[in-house]
Amino acid sequence: MLFSKPSVGFLFGLLVFASTFSAWAVHAETHRLVVEFRQPATAIAHGQAQSLSQRVATSQQRVSRLATTHKSPMRVLRPYGSHGAVLLVDDSTFDENTLIQRLRSDPDVLSVAIDRRINLRAQSPLVGLLNGLDLSRRSRSWFHQPLASQPASINTGAMWANFHGSSPTVIAVLDTGVLPSHPMLQGHLLPGYDFVTDPLIGADGQGVSASNSRDADPTDPGDGLSPADLLADPACSSGVSTSSWHGTFVSGLLAGNPVASEGIFSINWNASILPIRVLGKCGGFSSDLADGIRWAAGLSVPGAPSNPFPARVINLSLGAQGSCVSSIEGAAIAAARQAGALVVVAAGNEGSTVDSPANCPGAFGVAAVDQEGLKANYSNLGSTIQLSAPGGDAVFPIWSASNSGVYSPGTNTYSTKIGTSFSTPMVAAAASLYWSLNPSASVDTVESVLTSTARPFLNISGNPACDSSQVNTACNCTQALCGAGMLDVSAVVNHARVGGLTNIFSNSGNVIAPGGSALFSAMGSTNASGTEATAASFELLNVIKSDSSAPDPSFSISGLDVTVSAPAGVDGFDLRATVAGGRSAVASVSVANPGATSTTLLSSLLSPLINGATSASAPITTDTSSESVDRSSGGGPAVSSGGGGGGAFGPLGFLLLSAALALLRCGVKTKV
Repeated sequence: MLFSKPSVGFLFGLLVFASTFSAWAVHAETHRLVVEFRQPATAIAHGQAQSLSQRVATSQQRVSRLATTHKSPMRVLRPYGSHGAVLLVDDSTFDENTLIQRLRSDPDVLSVAIDRRINLRAQSPLVGLLNGLDLSRRSRSWFHQPLASQPASINTGAMWANFHGSSPTVIAVLDTGVLPSHPMLQGHLLPGYDFVTDPLIGADGQGVSASNSRDADPTDPGDGLSPADLLADPACSSGVSTSSWHGTFVSGLLAGNPVASEGIFSINWNASILPIRVLGKCGGFSSDLADGIRWAAGLSVPGAPSNPFPARVINLSLGAQGSCVSSIEGAAIAAARQAGALVVVAAGNEGSTVDSPANCPGAFGVAAVDQEGLKANYSNLGSTIQLSAPGGDAVFPIWSASNSGVYSPGTNTYSTKIGTSFSTPMVAAAASLYWSLNPSASVDTVESVLTSTARPFLNISGNPACDSSQVNTACNCTQALCGAGMLDVSAVVNHARVGGLTNIFSNSGNVIAPGGSALFSAMGSTNASGTEATAASFELLNVIKSDSSAPDPSFSISGLDVTVSAPAGVDGFDLRATVAGGRSAVASVSVANPGATSTTLLSSLLSPLINGATSASAPITTDTSSESVDRSSGGGPAVSSGGGGGGAFGPLGFLLLSAALALLRCGVKTKV
């Protein structure tokens, strides 16, 4: 038999396989546990505080004793909490139940739990049918529209007549990270942190060591999964997929600059996003999530710098199936709430019982309703849900910021997704709007306002009432299983309007190009008696310059409007508006080039499909906006086993995609 000479591509592929197999061999027999030790009596008596290096050494000593006592090879990955550690157990015969039972009986151990995987709570339809046919793109903002036409709307439009947010509230987004270059996020991002520890999951080539991928850069490098990624991480239960850009999508929905040309609008135009990366390729770990929650609330985390921007609202559009692990995410949520942060969590997308951490005590769990006002067929439900909000369906999905990149960032664009991942930021943004008007409000107060102002659920004939035994069913929500009602943002803001309010906003967002100008308006402001203001005063605060010789921004006032011009050399400033008998409002403005935008319907909807093919050495897949859709009467997306964004791309999905792509290409040729 004759053998041809191996090609360069074949040899390169063999080399990649060999290196991947090597990584797999190291990773395959590693299991993660989170152990909290009892505090030594001497430390309690003397109030001892250890440095990070001392804590690492102490953890290693205690873990070494555990390994010897319980005859199980284990090592410290990193310290955890005040007196704990994340352990790697290297044992091919690992029996988690037996080992956990033995460790829990150890007198030195306070708690022990599996450091389980967490995943996104999103699904991705191809393109909403009506959204795609509506060339005006008005249907993309369906959940902002009046209640008369959209009964499931969050009633934002009624609020925008008077208010767009003020005194920027910090919202932490614990997710896949963000794309700082996206035009929707310009002027809204604070310095965040990357808490992903595992280098295979982090996949950004950064980190404090070869085994710790944490760093101060929360940029999303992409979470798409190739066959090589799956081989390298055998614990990954997902299939081949493209990058979700989930954190960017969620952040844009929360507080992105409005993009009228795309028909896309966020909820709180003046909020600030604190990006915290806890997810990467194939999700993340609950110990990293717990550290991210604590850090977001301004609490200390071993090895991480202090957070100068503690969040009032923490958005978790993620989760894991099963009960809350009280010693990991449960304890972190309780600590964040004690520190003054509301933790808003997605219920999950299995169409069944509520996932963790939405079922943790102190979490504000959010379920999804579809465009009709029914509980979305994919949405989980249960007694721990506090509120429901739109999560989209196959015809009316949610639109927000995205990217065309398959495995790494490409062109900034806009795309569709579905899931409780997007009900959650709507509620989180509403909480931030209330706090912007009432900064001294407690977590309990904000939580109470969100639920007490909710609109009653609809009772749509021909649909059953929701029942805990139903799975993947669109149904009429009940307060017992879907929370207090449907989110009403206008009602939340009106609850805080006593004493008047001052509005300040720009329809183009809070970013001005160097040398450019933007119009800001205080229209809708009211004085203490509730009557409309006719004039406002404006002033600049906190002007930041990269060139000390640059002049300050200039502005001209006309009634309730002000046009601000930002010279080159100015990096940012705060603009404050005041009306008589009202409240002051502040908009934080950045001076920067806004970046690339999607300019046509074709590029916005189809670019991820037409340009998503990769080289022959990588799988041919599409952007996550092409996941299969269930077009049954329920109207929701097909549910993947993990409920995560960008799930497995199977043969059927490929065939369906190929057919859709052929039709789309035919349509393009016809128009040319």
